[in-house]
Amino acid sequence: MELLQLRYFYESAQTENFSHTAAKYLVSPSSVSISIKKLESELGCELFDRDGNKIHLNSNGRLLQKALSVSLPVLDEAVEVLSSTESEQVGDIRLLVRSERRNILDYIYRFKQTHPNIIFRISHDFNATDISPYDFIIDEQTSRYGGFACLPMIKESIRLAASGQNPLTGKQLLLHDLKDEPFITMCNGSSLNRITVESCRKAGFTPNIVIESDDPQYIRNCIEMDLGIAFVPEISWQGELGKNTHFLEVADFELTRITCIYRNQAKALSPAAMAFYRGISEAFQL
Repeated sequence: MELLQLRYFYESAQTENFSHTAAKYLVSPSSVSISIKKLESELGCELFDRDGNKIHLNSNGRLLQKALSVSLPVLDEAVEVLSSTESEQVGDIRLLVRSERRNILDYIYRFKQTHPNIIFRISHDFNATDISPYDFIIDEQTSRYGGFACLPMIKESIRLAASGQNPLTGKQLLLHDLKDEPFITMCNGSSLNRITVESCRKAGFTPNIVIESDDPQYIRNCIEMDLGIAFVPEISWQGELGKNTHFLEVADFELTRITCIYRNQAKALSPAAMAFYRGISEAFQL
């Protein structure tokens, strides 16, 4: 019996709807259904009466729901208490940071001032397929992280940027006007790469991507050197763009990106990880 199974059950018992649970935990309804079926098999009884696609909590389910209404808050409170002795905490926190590198690094710096013994193991791998080892993932709002709870952190506009020497700078443009322009972007798997490809295709063309990199500073330098134009985040790259970089005026393009922290629901988080999550939630939550 796993804690995630119990959380799936408890949420489903509240709403009598697997789809609502799936939406909350960013997994498919079938994943929730299979997990609860496994829980019922381990308990040796059914927790829901099923009628086609509808579920109804039965007497067994109500008994477990009542027990969990007491035990889950107590468990969460215990973790919070264990997390309270902040300066003495030790352990590793594993992060997959695919967006907002500077903001996350700034927060880690502040966090380390009061948690000096905690070790951060950070990856920026955009194409990692096994995400289960990570405590947290920082990335755009998406449904790709099954089994991770999602908390929105930062909302910002995406803009098109070019060098001051680029003849497009200062002109009133439509997105389709950029169909013959060279594009610079982050590597495949990143949110900026996805935005580049999808936005251009909506405007009726495939972007001519001439440079891809997994290093944001490299992208910013390439824009400054007039090697191409790029979609960039307005807030998180603020102050990082070169003095010779300007935003293009594109009348028919308006896009907002929401970056989230994803918490691994299938992994028992250490007190150190819980303290990090609590602090970053308070610092960034929309």
